[in-house]
Amino acid sequence: MSLFEFLMVLVSIIIGLGLTELLKGVAQMFRFRQSVTPYWVHSVLIVFVMVALLQQWWEIWGLQQVSSWTFPGLLLMLSGPVGLFLIAHLLFPQPVRGADVRDYYYGEMRPVWWLGAATVVLATLFRPIVVGFDLFVVDNATSFIGLAGFIVLGITKNRIVHAILVPLFLASILWDVLALSFEIG
Repeated sequence: MSLFEFLMVLVSIIIGLGLTELLKGVAQMFRFRQSVTPYWVHSVLIVFVMVALLQQWWEIWGLQQVSSWTFPGLLLMLSGPVGLFLIAHLLFPQPVRGADVRDYYYGEMRPVWWLGAATVVLATLFRPIVVGFDLFVVDNATSFIGLAGFIVLGITKNRIVHAILVPLFLASILWDVLALSFEIG
């Protein structure tokens, strides 16, 4: 096992825990579907976070050529998966039974957006700081879009803004994966 594969085990565990949180939350919403009032923007956000978790795992594999790692480098590498795990955990109301997801979304999501902004900053700075990659590259375009959008959503509860930006996040990360990171080697 290489050093990078050793580090990928920890990354994979955290990403797996984030995916587990999402799947568990969706399963609970489905289980209590008779009493849960869903909200489409929240559903799009769930898909976005799922794709973001998978993207983190997918793109980190591209760092296998890095020959040595420091502990601070490991912490920065984990910032994206850890932030996304925390967001995945906070996406679902507790208890799910009887929840009005729209009320939960507009009442409790503000910290999620600020956590998202912090996660984007740390995860985007990870490669330039640790590996020496350029910050201003096309592959970071979705990060810059996400950061600006997360800040806006952290400030406003305007439903139209949320209805525009959350699907835009999903579209931008899908574009990133399909156009820029479709294949790894």
